[in-house]
Amino acid sequence: MPRKLLLIITFCLIIWDLFAAVVINEVCYDPPGADLGMEWIELYNPTPENIDLTGSKIYSGGSSYQLDFVFPYFVLRPGRFVLIGGDQVPNRHFTHNFSFQNGGSASDGIRFVNADSTYTDTVIYDTPNENGLLDDSGNIAMSLAEDAPEGSSLARIKDGLDSDLCALDFRVELNPTPGMLNRVQVDYALSDAQYNPEIAGAFLNIQLCNLSNFAPNHTAYFSLYNGAQLIHEEEISPLDGGENRQLTIWLEESFELLFAEIILEDDPNELNNVLYISSLGSEGLAPIFSEIYAVPQSTEQEWIEVFSPAAKKTYQDYIIYDAAENSIRFSLPPIPGYFVLCRDPESLLARYPQCPPAAVIQASGWATLNNNGDNLILLSEENEEILDSMSYSSADAISGMALQRVMNSNSADEWRLGTPNPGQENIVGHADIPEHNSKLKVFGSPCDPRKSEEIKISHKFSGSAIRANCSIYDLSGRKLRQIADNELLSPEGVITWDGKDNRGAFVKRGLYIILWESQDSSGGKVYRHQLTAVIK
Repeated sequence: MPRKLLLIITFCLIIWDLFAAVVINEVCYDPPGADLGMEWIELYNPTPENIDLTGSKIYSGGSSYQLDFVFPYFVLRPGRFVLIGGDQVPNRHFTHNFSFQNGGSASDGIRFVNADSTYTDTVIYDTPNENGLLDDSGNIAMSLAEDAPEGSSLARIKDGLDSDLCALDFRVELNPTPGMLNRVQVDYALSDAQYNPEIAGAFLNIQLCNLSNFAPNHTAYFSLYNGAQLIHEEEISPLDGGENRQLTIWLEESFELLFAEIILEDDPNELNNVLYISSLGSEGLAPIFSEIYAVPQSTEQEWIEVFSPAAKKTYQDYIIYDAAENSIRFSLPPIPGYFVLCRDPESLLARYPQCPPAAVIQASGWATLNNNGDNLILLSEENEEILDSMSYSSADAISGMALQRVMNSNSADEWRLGTPNPGQENIVGHADIPEHNSKLKVFGSPCDPRKSEEIKISHKFSGSAIRANCSIYDLSGRKLRQIADNELLSPEGVITWDGKDNRGAFVKRGLYIILWESQDSSGGKVYRHQLTAVIK
């Protein structure tokens, strides 16, 4: 054989060996409840070629690595997964009851070794590495993944991505995905907008950035609103890691305040997904009061929500004074959003798990809000300029209810009682719900829930708060969904049904019965009413 051809073949074999690499993609070593029959490991082939796994081995590492599983004949195709798990693991390809270590006091590990022992892939988790478990370089592992709590998994931050540094490659996945694509947490951010407010019709340029090191698996969705009116929307194809992209939108009319939003599945930081664009410029937009929770229930705490409508250059400091001139001091980050001020962020997040953790701010010098009414003034600490104020009376102080500003109202001082909703847009007074004079009215029927449409049940009662039950039944009388269960609601508001049953599955096409029962919070007469809605 000619020497040149031999060199080419040798080079190709070396390249083939570099690419012929399977990785541990996700592993669940501490399933909920008893481990027996529930542990599993997912391998992934990130290469463009078939990989023969016959004779390959999986080891479990505690004080040392111990052989746990040997592959029978099996070829893993490109871009595919193989799932090995106990007899209680659904959709497994191979059945094996593993004995992976659960971490807890020292590092543990899991290792894949190919048939001829020339290649390994290892994940080592928890600290410290007292037993000196080796990584794929043959050295004592220093880069260690987190210890996944019970019921969670360790998953690669992107399928197949492998730097041989466990701390960088793996993260805890609270909702494991055995045999499927890993959830990819990519941080998109709307960072800047340029527009000439002197021109009625002009281009608006908005900068979208991928702050992560890799691209997401999914497209994103961009929306632009002028007040409550949607004026532009588009799908955004995936951005590469670190990529910036300019979104250009033609505006036909002038505006005072625009709201831009980017929605990306599994984005870990929602606070930088929104941008408010003012014709006054970003520095001309000051924070305002958004929601006041002055009379908490016995196990809760007071809190104040402020809305910062635009990005600033740096953190800025603010003061809130009450009628007795007590002061609350806090700092807001240089990004737009809804921020919740409280004494104890940890207990607030436990009470409101839907509230974004980054939106909760521990305020200093907290003074108890007056249950019989109070006056609140928001100032800039730098120059003590009054930025906003609000007042409430004893009639507004309903235990368990929040005073919420109606953001899209023509009156900046319109407040209504509502169900507490810290860290997010207020749910009262939405302009997209038509006015009506009845106590109850259904909007959005017929509805196609597979297109993200919803049935809206709007209620209007006089007086203070109400307790409400609202259930969905089919025509045979079967109860399919409870969308309000003795829930404390504002006298006016909206609850929604997404067209799913209690199991999370879409209901079939047809006519459905909505049964409403409510009673005012003082225990008066019960109001019952039956409505209908059509799912198409």
